[in-house]
Amino acid sequence: MSLVLIRRGDKQIRTSRDARTGPGDPWLLAALWTMAIVAVAAAARLLIWYWPGRVFDGVTSHIWTALAWDLAHGHFYRSPLGPDGYGGTRYMPLLFGAQALLMRLGLDPIHAGVLLMQGSVLAAAAALYAALRAHQIPRRLAAPLALAVFGTVIYQQYCTDLDPDYLAFALAMSSVPLAVRSVRLNQARWLFAAGLAVVLAALTKVTALAYLAPIAWWLLTSGRSRAAAWFVLGTIALFTAAAGLVEVASHGVFLESFRATISGGMGPPDVWRAVPKFFREIAIDPFVAVPFIVACWCGFVRPGRLGLPQMVLVTASAITLVIFASPGTVGNHLVDLHMASLLLAGVGMADNQLPARAAAAVFAGMAAAMAAISLPVPGIPSVIATLRAQSLPSRATVRAVHEEFLPAGTRYLSTDPVIAVLHDEPPLLLDAFNLNRYVRERAPAGRDVEERLRRHDFAFVILREERGLSVDRNDLERLIHSTYDVRAVRRPFIVLVPRAD
Repeated sequence: MSLVLIRRGDKQIRTSRDARTGPGDPWLLAALWTMAIVAVAAAARLLIWYWPGRVFDGVTSHIWTALAWDLAHGHFYRSPLGPDGYGGTRYMPLLFGAQALLMRLGLDPIHAGVLLMQGSVLAAAAALYAALRAHQIPRRLAAPLALAVFGTVIYQQYCTDLDPDYLAFALAMSSVPLAVRSVRLNQARWLFAAGLAVVLAALTKVTALAYLAPIAWWLLTSGRSRAAAWFVLGTIALFTAAAGLVEVASHGVFLESFRATISGGMGPPDVWRAVPKFFREIAIDPFVAVPFIVACWCGFVRPGRLGLPQMVLVTASAITLVIFASPGTVGNHLVDLHMASLLLAGVGMADNQLPARAAAAVFAGMAAAMAAISLPVPGIPSVIATLRAQSLPSRATVRAVHEEFLPAGTRYLSTDPVIAVLHDEPPLLLDAFNLNRYVRERAPAGRDVEERLRRHDFAFVILREERGLSVDRNDLERLIHSTYDVRAVRRPFIVLVPRAD
């Protein structure tokens, strides 16, 4: 889009000479708005159905909640092995810090997490809308594209959980309109705000720091090399200072914990599996795959300069590939890719790089598919059907486990920290995924828990799920089952007691 500089007094105001006015096709707009309405309605239905009386569906969400519980009680990070039990996490502090603040204000830990999660998704939609409008996308097109954030399998899977990806990318995406505003108004303060947004995103999810790259590229290729250099150096310096403050506040535990867990146990085979895993995860969620294909068509099929939206998608793709090289990562990391695709697809459709009727057919099909999985239609895989078939974790079950097996003073180990958090007590184990790594690698924390299990130091061990055959269990689970026997099943929890021998 060509731009003209108009001098008024001491200011240079950048205006658009060919501001985007398309697409005006009523069929495309109808398809986009139908998709948006169906997505929001499906999200509301799933939230209303799932949440009364339940806790988070995923153990990872309870790890975030346990970190928040610790912080709300004055403990900021914990060592992999210490007097408080088993810690070790690569999670950044902004998300669980916000949850801890809500808990200090009197909110229940789960309610605080739900509020934070849904607020993050709304913030992501608002940031995407602002980025689209910054690129002169008409409101009639920007609004339904922003609401499409709710229209994915990923969202339906994680609206029952607490996940940092939406908050991290909401902050990263907000740097795009701030940077554009800085250039249009020729004011450095908006570029500083863009760098601050990237830093906050990185304090939510460390890989988000890479989103300084597309802004720096855009500034550099548009003849603002000095601004690009100051932006990169200033953002990195600000993040370094922030990480230093976190390290000091944690009394030196933050970096120790991060170093111990950052790779997730990644090895050379995991690196080679990252690319097929990337495409496999995209294929699982057609509501991510279709916008990604549309965005690639609009942004890269036709030759032209790589602008800011294109570089945001390139960066999101690179980050996702790196993350998928780490064991244990799943489709929630496609949030970045989805939102970056919507930004570039919106720019492409506004520039009529995709035939309006073809785009209308694509998004109408997405709306129909979203309705089918949300009802759900028999024979079509859906999140809500899967959840209905599972034993969903509830507050009542957690209370029953405590009342039946865990009276005050009982020494127990739970692989799901919600058992302790909802009883307002510190969890002995923060993250079973990392403890399993420590057991496999014979790290100090792994050796310690093995000795304690063999000595039967715990009156009970609570597992979140039963993996069935012993060959399907991980190292920690095999260790537990070799020293403890199943006493009772309170789905989805398994209660084990020391073996008689």
